[in-house]
Amino acid sequence: MDALPPGIDPSQVPLAKNPSGAPPNFVDPPSLLIAVQSVGIILAAISLMLVISRFILGHRLKRPFGLDDLSVVLAWMLAAVYTGVSCALGGVTRHAWDTPITFLDSDYIKKLFVTSLVYGPMLFFSKASILIMYYRTFQRKVWLRVCIYVLLAIMIGTYWMTVPLCFYYCMPHPNTDQKWDLNILGNCNHLATPGLVQAGMNIAADIAIFVLPLPIVFKLQMPLGKKIGVAAIFATGLFALAASALTTYYRVQIIRGYDVSWAGAQTYICIQTEVYTSIAVACMPSLAKVWNSKIKESRLYGSMQSLLSFIKGGSSNNSSARHYAESDSSSQLRMKGYNEIRASADSEAVPTFGRGIHKKTTIEMSSMPGVYTRSRP
Repeated sequence: MDALPPGIDPSQVPLAKNPSGAPPNFVDPPSLLIAVQSVGIILAAISLMLVISRFILGHRLKRPFGLDDLSVVLAWMLAAVYTGVSCALGGVTRHAWDTPITFLDSDYIKKLFVTSLVYGPMLFFSKASILIMYYRTFQRKVWLRVCIYVLLAIMIGTYWMTVPLCFYYCMPHPNTDQKWDLNILGNCNHLATPGLVQAGMNIAADIAIFVLPLPIVFKLQMPLGKKIGVAAIFATGLFALAASALTTYYRVQIIRGYDVSWAGAQTYICIQTEVYTSIAVACMPSLAKVWNSKIKESRLYGSMQSLLSFIKGGSSNNSSARHYAESDSSSQLRMKGYNEIRASADSEAVPTFGRGIHKKTTIEMSSMPGVYTRSRP
C-alpha cells in the first residue's frame, strides 16, 4: 500500500487486473463465501454426530478411551476452529480482480495466521486416528504395524513443520516494529512450499489409509459380499483423496499467482471436505456396529422391512395370479394354493373350477348348500 502513488484510493485498487479487461466489481461480485460456509458447517455437523455415535458405542461396549479416540476429538476441535475462521473470511473469497487491497487488513492476516497454524495438526490428528484404529484392530500383523509406525513418523515431520514456521514468518515478533500488515503477509508466503509438501503428503496418506487394510479384509473368512461391505467402509476415504488432489491443484494455482483469492477460497472448501471426511472414516466402523446392533433390531427398521416384504409379496401374488390364469399345465400349480367358496340357494349350482387338481366337498350353511373347492399341490 505504501507503493501506491499519492492520491490513489486503495479501496478502489484490486489485487489483480481482470484478464478480460473489464473493470473491477466491488459491489456485487461472484463470491465463494457461501460455499465455504455451507460446506464447513454441514460437514462439521455431520462429523460431530458421527463422533458422538462413536463414543456412545464405545461407552456401551465398555471400550477404554484410546489414542485414536483422543485423535478424533482433537481433529474435530481443530477442524471446527478452521471452519469458524474460514467462514469469517468475508470479501477475500472473490476473484482477485474484484477484491480491493484494503481487504488484506490486519484482521484478515490474523485469520490467515490461525488457519495456517491449525492446518497441519488438524490433518495429522484426523489421519492418525485412522491409522491408530488400524493398529488396535490388526495389531497382530507385524507388517501392518511397521507400515503404521513409518507412516506416522513421516506424518509428524510433514504436518507439524509448519507450526514453528507460522510463528516465525506469519506474526509480528516482540521488540520489533513489525505489525499485522502486508509486510507480514509477504513473509507468510514462505509457507507456500511447505504447504504444497503437506498437500502431497495428504494424497500419500489417503492412498495408504485405503490400501493398508485391504489385504487383511479380503483374507477374512466371510462371504464375499461382507468383505466388499467392510472394504466399502474404508473406501469412503476416497472422497478425502479426491479433496486432497484438488487442494494440491489449487495450491499450485496460488503459488503461480493466478487469481489467488479465488483459488484460496477453493482451497478452504477442499481442506474442510478432506478433514471432515477423514474424521468420518475414523468413525465408520463404529457406525457400522450401531447399524448392525441397534438399527436393524429397531421397530422402525422391522416395520420398514415388513412393509417392503408386503409390497414385494403383493406384486409377486399379482404376477402369480396372472401366470395361473394363463397356464394350461397342472404341473405349474403344484407350488400354488387355491381356495374358493361358493354358496348358492340352488343345490344344483355347478361351481366354477380353476385349472388344476381339485377336491369337491358339499357343506350346509344355514340350510343353503355351498360348494367349497380347494386345489391340492
